[in-house]
Amino acid sequence: MRQIVHVHFPTLKSELLSVAMKTFYDIRNLPGLKKKPSTSELIDWLKLLVAEEIPMEALQSADNKVSVPPLVGALLKNEQDVSLFEKLVFMNQRNR
Repeated sequence: MRQIVHVHFPTLKSELLSVAMKTFYDIRNLPGLKKKPSTSELIDWLKLLVAEEIPMEALQSADNKVSVPPLVGALLKNEQDVSLFEKLVFMNQRNR
């Protein structure tokens, strides 16, 4: 996957890529999604992150709590999946 991303973003910082890929795979592995994010969604999301100059820190919380990443709609194209994801994040935060 890193090689595919590198073709599209040869100058992307490795730290940002690592954090973005972790977020991508965490979301991809959530149970119950109707459409799991694919490579195409990862590329689209990275394009938006770069265009909007979203800092790496915005993709991870300082206290390691699960949070909704910026522009998550680029990864989750299905509105039901976005809603499910947000509910799971909210439930996870309440249980900590």
